[in-house]
Amino acid sequence: MPVTTQAPPVTSAGGLRIGQLELDNPIFIAPMAGITDRPFRDLARALGAGLTCTEMTAAAAVVRAPAEMVDRVIDLGAGEHPVAVQLVGCDPQMMADAAQICVERGADIVDVNLGCPVPKVVRLGSGAALAREIGATVRVLEAMVSAVPVPVTAKMRLGWDHISINAPQLCSALEGVGVAAVTIHGRTRAQRYTGFADWDQIARVKEAVRGIPVLGSGDVRDPQQVEGRIRQGVVDGVVIARGMMGDWHLLAQTVHQLKFGDPGPDPTFEERVQLARVHWNSVVAHHGEQRGVRLARKYVVWAIKGCSGAARLRARVADLNTQSDLDELYSEIVAAGEGPQGWQRPSFSSGEG
Repeated sequence: MPVTTQAPPVTSAGGLRIGQLELDNPIFIAPMAGITDRPFRDLARALGAGLTCTEMTAAAAVVRAPAEMVDRVIDLGAGEHPVAVQLVGCDPQMMADAAQICVERGADIVDVNLGCPVPKVVRLGSGAALAREIGATVRVLEAMVSAVPVPVTAKMRLGWDHISINAPQLCSALEGVGVAAVTIHGRTRAQRYTGFADWDQIARVKEAVRGIPVLGSGDVRDPQQVEGRIRQGVVDGVVIARGMMGDWHLLAQTVHQLKFGDPGPDPTFEERVQLARVHWNSVVAHHGEQRGVRLARKYVVWAIKGCSGAARLRARVADLNTQSDLDELYSEIVAAGEGPQGWQRPSFSSGEG
């Protein structure tokens, strides 16, 4: 399915076109395992994200699981648009079948994970391992493009390691079979999440494709820097991941920066914590008190990071079991106030960023 002509990816209103889908802005949220469930996506969309994405899901699980289990895994809301579902796998037919199921359940985009570095994924020939073989990757994506009426996109790393960077060649080949957009995380598989994202290498991908949008990912933490990279044509948009952990306002400020040319006022400590609370309360409401509070614990830890007496407050997180426990600890966090070092974003060693 060769590509002939491409409409400009950036729309006149400052949004982004991916295939036939027009998005309000080019600030997206990365798929993150254990993070981007429906409550996370709902809040990200409310704060202005142009596109949200589910957690990575194995294509085999989507195809083989009972329908009710698939609904729980994909978990798209009735009005949740625009949204992408990310699949991982390496068998063309399995990936195509899974893509069809995702579209039936409401996916506006089907994204393919070509960057996951974890051993249990690469051992199966998926994620970053699949991306090492351009021909094999093309066969998988070509089957998916032919199977579904929505845009198929791909998220990848620069390459396996620094002596085998192949993202420009891979993206050019994928564009040739109809892939509608690519996201490049500016690290190699060998780097995992160490070092720094290489945006010069990401720019090489933008130069290698003819007309599809190229989004950049990795160390996205400065709204003004994001705007500069988009305005200069380094990328058509960005995907935010670990940079917004514990700092929801990074997303809102980046969207504001692109729209108005400035990030808006910096939030106060209380405003940061209040927004964190909105999120973890929605996690409890969606998943139920018992499971939801357990899932919310990691988000509470992120909110505590910038507090006075953070170590004491953090020691209490393991004992959170009810909504009342969350409410009580929230009051203590607000009373403790901001720590002497100022607001601090948490550090992460896993998850896309």
